[in-house]
Amino acid sequence: MSATIYVRREVGSLGQDDQTLSAYAAAVDVMQQRPDSDPTSWTFQAAIHGTLDTNPMPGQNQCQHATWFFVSWHRMFLYYFERIVRAAVLAAGGPQDWALPYWNYELGGPAAAIPAAFRSPTTGGQANPLYVAQRAPGVNAGHALHPQVTTSQHALSTGAFIGAAEFGGGPTPVLFQQFNGPTGQLEAAPHNAVHDAVGGGTGWMGDPDQAAQDPIFWLHHANIDRLWALWVRNGHADPTDPKWAGQSFSFFDEKGDQVSMTASQVLDTVVDLGYTYDQFVSAPTPPGPSTPAGGPPPAAAAQISESLSQPPELVGGASEPVRLSGDSAEVQIALDQRAVQGASGGGAGAPSRVLLEIDNIDAERHPGTVYGVYVNLPAGASSEQEAEHHVGNLSFFGIERARNPRGDQPAHGLRFTYDITGLAQRPGDPITVTFKPLGLIAPEGEEPAAREEPEPPATIGSVSVYYAP
Repeated sequence: MSATIYVRREVGSLGQDDQTLSAYAAAVDVMQQRPDSDPTSWTFQAAIHGTLDTNPMPGQNQCQHATWFFVSWHRMFLYYFERIVRAAVLAAGGPQDWALPYWNYELGGPAAAIPAAFRSPTTGGQANPLYVAQRAPGVNAGHALHPQVTTSQHALSTGAFIGAAEFGGGPTPVLFQQFNGPTGQLEAAPHNAVHDAVGGGTGWMGDPDQAAQDPIFWLHHANIDRLWALWVRNGHADPTDPKWAGQSFSFFDEKGDQVSMTASQVLDTVVDLGYTYDQFVSAPTPPGPSTPAGGPPPAAAAQISESLSQPPELVGGASEPVRLSGDSAEVQIALDQRAVQGASGGGAGAPSRVLLEIDNIDAERHPGTVYGVYVNLPAGASSEQEAEHHVGNLSFFGIERARNPRGDQPAHGLRFTYDITGLAQRPGDPITVTFKPLGLIAPEGEEPAAREEPEPPATIGSVSVYYAP
């Protein structure tokens, strides 16, 4: 264990005289001036996550998305990046205990807007290293993220790490096969949704090959890492499968030396990595019918995982693709009664879980909008009812990479799965799925930010309902 335990603090809690962000900005500036070939440079570090360069250097384009390595890979990536930044901070005479802050947008209100230090093109008469123009319209004006974009409720209420609609995603047989596997709930929301809300259709944060160039990327991922730590602290268990725990990934440390770690070496942030968080409490969220407050008790995790060892059975699906173009859309799914009877063991009993799968999500260009997904939403629903019927989000982070995968991977669409058990009403009843755009929230007295051009359309190839035994 490290002799010093560094504390990552919520960015909104930093005092006016705190040097954390000014030291971060100065370090970013130093890293941006280093040669692109230097593993400790800003360009190289961002390219480890992804780059549009057609001739990437060894160690670049390594990020893990829609895989069960999502949380472990990004924890390692963030850890070594933080060490590189801290070395630059110390070299400039900055705080000895410097640690990367995190952005807890889930706190709502002003905290849901990108921190003020990142919004202005200049600071002290000089260019601001924390500012980038390539963000969604309104973000740099202080418009806030929608609370259903930032919620971690669905992720934290899951009981198991592995499985459909579970915390960490499904087993991943092939490394670096981007956006082509079961996406974990934490990755889906708030991770993907916040990326898209900040980046929009053309901003860096909406594209995995450019996202890490934005300095806010690292504060966003520190919050995602905190939510993983919180989920474990709530009594849940990380995988023990050696294919997950023993998988090694390579990075670069503050000296520019190549280093490797496995998931089993990063499970305890304090003991293994020497850092912690100032708080492990997310924003209070009213429980909805689909996700009881606090999620299933830890003892339920094994039962959920065991139930998913038997594949869920398809009981109904939409008859036509769904087109999204910036407005709300709705589809009703009539369940096949014979399939329902078969999945229920021949009786009318309720299945243990009802899953909604949205598959073959495709778009020629990133639409730049996050859609909330709602099940059986009443007509004229209040904001409280919307929150109760919200089962997750549909975002397009990675849509370009899915359409144009690297190597010999085939092109594919995105796919998300949601647990809708508490909203499915009686077994066999039709299910209505509603997609609603979740835009930024303008400060009081201001108009919402307008798009510069119409939203590119997107298509959902299939919307299906499954019963899990």
